[in-house]
Formats: sequence, structure tokens, C-alpha cells
Amino acid sequence: MDKYVAVLHKDEASAYGAYFPDLVGCFAAGDTEDEALENLRVSLRIYAEDLAEEGRKMPPARSLHELLKDRPVKADIAKGGGLLVLVPLLVANKKRRVNITLEPSLIAAVDEAARIAGTNRSDYLASAAWRLVKQETGAVRMRPGPRKKAGRNPAKTAKTKVRESA
Repeated sequence: MDKYVAVLHKDEASAYGAYFPDLVGCFAAGDTEDEALENLRVSLRIYAEDLAEEGRKMPPARSLHELLKDRPVKADIAKGGGLLVLVPLLVANKKRRVNITLEPSLIAAVDEAARIAGTNRSDYLASAAWRLVKQETGAVRMRPGPRKKAGRNPAKTAKTKVRESA
């Protein structure tokens, strides 16, 4: 898991701004800190997906110590009361079988919820895990391969997938 450092700042009479010093052109804004950071997570995912579509890799992330020596970063922190924020980038890879231990009643509840969602136990648990990882760590999930085309009817997608909120 790569962790990219973002700079979150606010100039007077403006919205909050956020950007990744290591990712040229990857930035976002929002009326609140939370909104700016959520928009930045979306921006990071799109940036990573665009590079993957072009067959390019993400640039390496610099450490906090390296970025604190960067003059433009230091200036943004000083002038706008900026903060450095770590944003993890998780890349969805090929699935791998794992064994877990759960209470029988929980297994039954998961199976029923998966059936109602139109999916299977593994996909349902993976979807729930991704949501919790995002909630707990602020991680961004990047799926390899082409992005969904605009105008595509989500009702016609495979029924074995659990729809996730962005």
C-alpha cells in the first residue's frame, strides 16, 4: 500500500484546497476540510486510473521528511496554515483465497445479506471490508483496468457484483 502525502490549506476568502506535491495536476477543493479531503481521494483514484490506462505507473511517494524540505510545500504550509495528510492508495489485484473463522450465525446472516444483494459470500465480505478500510484509514481504492464508460447502465452490470458508493 502506497501512502501519498497531501497538503491541505486554506487561503483567506477561499475554499479549502488540497494537492499532492508528488502528483502533478492532482488536486481538489471543498468548502470544508472534510469535503476537500474527500474530493482529493476521488482525484487520487482518477489520477491513478488514468495513469494505469496509459500503461504508466504511479510516481514514487516521497516521505514526510523529504516533503518538509521542499520549498513550495513549506511555503504553502506557512502561508495558509497548511497541514500534511497521508492518503493511502490501495490497488485492487487478483483475488486470493483465505480462510477465516466466523460464528455460524454470522455466516448465515452474511449469506442472507449477500443473497439479497444479488452476490456471493466472498464478494459481499470483500465489499464490506473495502468500505471499512476506507472509513478507518481514508484509503483510496484503485481498480486496475478501464474505467466505466459514461452513460453505461448500471442495471445491466453483472449481478455478482456488489455496488459500492464512491
